[in-house]
Amino acid sequence: MIDKLQQCIEKKRVNNSHSREIIYKILCESTECLSVAEILDLAADEYPKKISLNTVYRHLRFLIECELIFMIQDDLKKAYYCLYRDEVDIFEICPKCNKVKKIEINICDAMKTSEFITLHKKCQKCK
Repeated sequence: MIDKLQQCIEKKRVNNSHSREIIYKILCESTECLSVAEILDLAADEYPKKISLNTVYRHLRFLIECELIFMIQDDLKKAYYCLYRDEVDIFEICPKCNKVKKIEINICDAMKTSEFITLHKKCQKCK
């Protein structure tokens, strides 16, 4: 996974950043979509230097431009970030608490060409 990041850094001709690598590594290791606050919390555990909010947003924007991650928003426009994978990602957004969760279900062939699919369904907590 880090190889893809290095290729993008070389292609875009930008300096290598340890904080960018930490953010990308956090997203690679996560099975869920993460908000900026969650990324900051996990980065604080992993990286001794404090990473600013502006730095996180700047690196997330870079990773989106490189098509390594994508952003999904809930109904309140809160952003969550997730790693691109080879298969179609399917997300469930609870309309009551706005929690975003990645789910595994079988999809039909027509939907396999989509980047991701979002379903609006109440979560277990809100049922």
